[in-house]
Amino acid sequence: MAGLAIRPLRIGIATDALHERVVDRQVRIANGGVGVYVHQLVRHLLSIDRVNEYFLIRFGRGQLDIYSHPRAHGIFLPDTRVNRAVALTGDPYSRLARELRLDLLHFPNMFGGGFRRGQAKQIATVHDLTPLILPSMHPMKRVIATRLALTRCMRDSDRVIVPSQVTGRDLMKTTSVQPGKIVHIPEGVNSTMRRISPTVEFAARYQITRPFILTVGVLEPRKNHNLLLLVLRELRIRGHDLELIIIGRPGWRWRSPLKMMRFEDIRPWVRILADVSDVDLVEFYNRAALFMYPSFYEGFGLPILEAMACGAPVISSSTSSMPEVAGTAALFADPVDAQSFAEQARRVLSDRGLREAMVDAGVTHAKRFTWQASAEATLALYEEVCTSGAPASPS
Repeated sequence: MAGLAIRPLRIGIATDALHERVVDRQVRIANGGVGVYVHQLVRHLLSIDRVNEYFLIRFGRGQLDIYSHPRAHGIFLPDTRVNRAVALTGDPYSRLARELRLDLLHFPNMFGGGFRRGQAKQIATVHDLTPLILPSMHPMKRVIATRLALTRCMRDSDRVIVPSQVTGRDLMKTTSVQPGKIVHIPEGVNSTMRRISPTVEFAARYQITRPFILTVGVLEPRKNHNLLLLVLRELRIRGHDLELIIIGRPGWRWRSPLKMMRFEDIRPWVRILADVSDVDLVEFYNRAALFMYPSFYEGFGLPILEAMACGAPVISSSTSSMPEVAGTAALFADPVDAQSFAEQARRVLSDRGLREAMVDAGVTHAKRFTWQASAEATLALYEEVCTSGAPASPS
């Protein structure tokens, strides 16, 4: 840790982007990549930084482990519609910044920024701009909220963290932000994502009887799940006895392909699992014959790296940040071309040498991305911003 600060910093982190759910009496993360980002970043900041103070701010009481950490102060605001609406003005954060004497407040999901009245520095993380780039694949209220939040975020933040170079370029195309304000800090792979030995118990519990293609992600149009059913059909016609397993929680405008007549012929070989524990997810990754990620657009695409870390060969879309994140360890295809995805899959399934090379390359590549490195870079940024002078007044 860089020792730039003259005194311990008082750092606030808005953690409302970390959604929770209780399953089998266990508290789990209820949303996808953004929730994982907030949880892992805070966990690792608290692990590596034994100097500065952290204030975790959210509406409603947080139950995940970060809130009970002895060095974290949980600041729980009354969770009402009125309070959440008022928060969009930034006033609650402005008040808390004064009362808690914060040096800095980090918004890990952009929303809530623009709180400042000169008393603290502000950092925001922008994960992607898909509501603006692909507005037809998002509810209109999300598109409008993103546009408003982005304007305030760019205006009032001292620095803006992006997980990929692609998101940084998107920001410069979409806003008037200065390049020097953008800081590229990649996300990491949870250390639990690793190669393991498959278990008989798991196979029996999930009735795994044949090889399967796996995909992981929120169930919504942008993730392009229907293409994988076309791929599965093509591969089965070519003699590959495969299943397709889709893991993810239902999202906006999700319509299960299992209810569509055009996929009636392959329904027996498709499963959609909406609630899988982290432990089971690791074994699904490990068992996958292929991990396929046909998303139309991603700001980072963390499941790509998780799959690689667990030894699954990856075939990903050739768009947005996915080639940047996957590097040379994956194969790529156009997300509007099911035949191209099927051909790449056929190559891996038919060429053992190619598969083994992809597995080895993927495991090695994924090791480059750690949450500790993300936390260290974020902490260095906190200290740099807090020692660079008084915050500028909002324009």
